[in-house]
Amino acid sequence: MTQDYEQLRLQLAENIRSMLRVKNLTQEQLALMAEVDRTYVSQIERGVGNPSLLVLCKLANIFEIKTDQLLIESDVLARTLSAE
Repeated sequence: MTQDYEQLRLQLAENIRSMLRVKNLTQEQLALMAEVDRTYVSQIERGVGNPSLLVLCKLANIFEIKTDQLLIESDVLARTLSAE
């Protein structure tokens, strides 16, 4: 199955929003923890930012998930998190 850039970008944005709610974090808190600017987190969350692999790894570590889970469908991510 091939996913295009647009789908992945939107999926990442949705998963970031979801994980912020799950972890009860603000964009600013996440940005401080990831050592990036808050506006960068906002861009990622809105689907307009293009994060580096390093930033994706940092975000996944903060959310305590695997990096590739940031790119999976949100319902799959939710089931994975509830199974843990």
